Amino acid sequence: MFDSVVLTSKALEPDWIRRVDDSREKKELARRWLFPKQEDVSNEESERLGEPIEWVDEKLNEEQKTAVATIASKVSRVPYLISGPFGTGKTKSVVEGVLQILRCQPNATILLSAPSNSAADTLALRLRRTLRPADMLRLNDRERTFAEVPDVLLPYCYIESDHFALPPFAQLMSYRVVLCSCLDASILLQARASNEDLGLLEASTTGTIHRGVSIEPHWTHLLIDEAGQGSEPELLIPISVVLPYRGGDQPPKREPQLVLCGDPQQLGPIVTSEAARSGELDVSLLERLFEQPIYSSKSQVFPRPFTNLVKNYRCHPALLMTPSSLFYGDTLEPAARNGSISWTELPNNDLPFVFFNTVGDEEMVDEHASWYNESEGERVVKIIQSLLEESSACSPPLKPSDIGVMAPFREQVWRVRAKLRKVGLGSVDVGSVEARSLDYQGRESRITIVSTVRSRERFLDEDKLKGLGLVFEQKRFNVAITRAKELLIVVGNASLLSKDPYWGALLAFALRNKLFIGPSVEGLQPSNTYMSRLESSYLNNGDEEDEEDEAGAALSGAMAREALREEDN
Repeated sequence: MFDSVVLTSKALEPDWIRRVDDSREKKELARRWLFPKQEDVSNEESERLGEPIEWVDEKLNEEQKTAVATIASKVSRVPYLISGPFGTGKTKSVVEGVLQILRCQPNATILLSAPSNSAADTLALRLRRTLRPADMLRLNDRERTFAEVPDVLLPYCYIESDHFALPPFAQLMSYRVVLCSCLDASILLQARASNEDLGLLEASTTGTIHRGVSIEPHWTHLLIDEAGQGSEPELLIPISVVLPYRGGDQPPKREPQLVLCGDPQQLGPIVTSEAARSGELDVSLLERLFEQPIYSSKSQVFPRPFTNLVKNYRCHPALLMTPSSLFYGDTLEPAARNGSISWTELPNNDLPFVFFNTVGDEEMVDEHASWYNESEGERVVKIIQSLLEESSACSPPLKPSDIGVMAPFREQVWRVRAKLRKVGLGSVDVGSVEARSLDYQGRESRITIVSTVRSRERFLDEDKLKGLGLVFEQKRFNVAITRAKELLIVVGNASLLSKDPYWGALLAFALRNKLFIGPSVEGLQPSNTYMSRLESSYLNNGDEEDEEDEAGAALSGAMAREALREEDN
């Protein structure tokens, strides 16, 4: 088997290779990938390896093309980062990047990874349209069941004795793309199929015959999609596979390329241990790298080792206004072509958002194990029934499956599901955004209804300790308000939510535009502090004479964002 072939390399290793101390060079590359500095690339002259001649996906926008062309035609000494807010085509860019690397670099071998099997399957499903089973391996853990894998991907998997397995050595080496979850990349490490082990094998078999040989890495690229969702130790597994062997007489002509793609502003790694969270293990490698000066928008490095995708293909422009201002530097550009929702309870069809203020208290089950809010659950069901009564007025007509409901606690999810089934609406999608679940991360629906559940401040400290809830949880808040394509409805207690500056910004947006329904809240005002340029442009109806007002709003928003970040830190 493959393992025994590679393990013999140690026995074959000649003394001249064993005497080479390459730890300093290996540590230097690892340092550049994990802790890059501006001087690492300030004098870099990127080697061009070819240019994309023909785009596989001709609908890519300019930012996507820039990212793809850079990773396909150049080699950077530091990780290349692609930051993509919700709905900006991150995965599309990664897929095109893989295909263009294979075109521009005929000898490239790519390790493609993602923190979850579902994200890895999504990449494989898109790549199968172009790549043959002989070109791409979907590597799975032996214990993964066939039922978990889409049928169309089974030809891309290696199966032995009714289990997923690692192919024989020669077959594994023949694939141009190997795709797996970050954790399953450990299969390659255990089989001694990392760049370091393969380099040692090559040096052991050829170095005794030919001196001065340069050992080139087998894995030339590592691309990790949804990198913001994986913990740093998780991502270090595929990174360990790709770190090159440094023991030959001559250094490799080219280092492997590391590319991370994701959204550091949305939910990060799921870390349940309080001690681990206090050690910041809930901060992803992608997020930590974006905090480095080299990846700052003020960085003097050129060409920059990152691309920010800003064109949003998911949401109605109104649904971008608040998240763009709060999380994305007021840069998002609407580019979606969706249908429309017509509903008589919606105060303004031009701004498809409404906040329903409720005052019912939450209740607990099983000694604080989970929470539910009966009045919010009943309101959610009534809203859905009302929407579907007017379904024919929507374009296209609205179906129950077009509606998604999300809540921060499992008990609320189960109770809302039960209520909907009782009235024949079981096809409505109901999910959670609690810390132990990524039910809604990456998902979308025409209409999203958010039930916030909480109404009493005294439980917020406990929520924070356990990493639960939607209050004072900015990333979970960002996920909650960015799942809707055509209409967002929030059902919650405005008095409590207003204590959170992020929720306060959304409530101010609702008040400014008369999208707030229910009892008024003392002291809650329609502040303009976080008004985005998109909202300012809407309020000014695009009048060029009001450009100064729009610029003023943008400046005010930027100052408020900086103050909010300082407060969070």
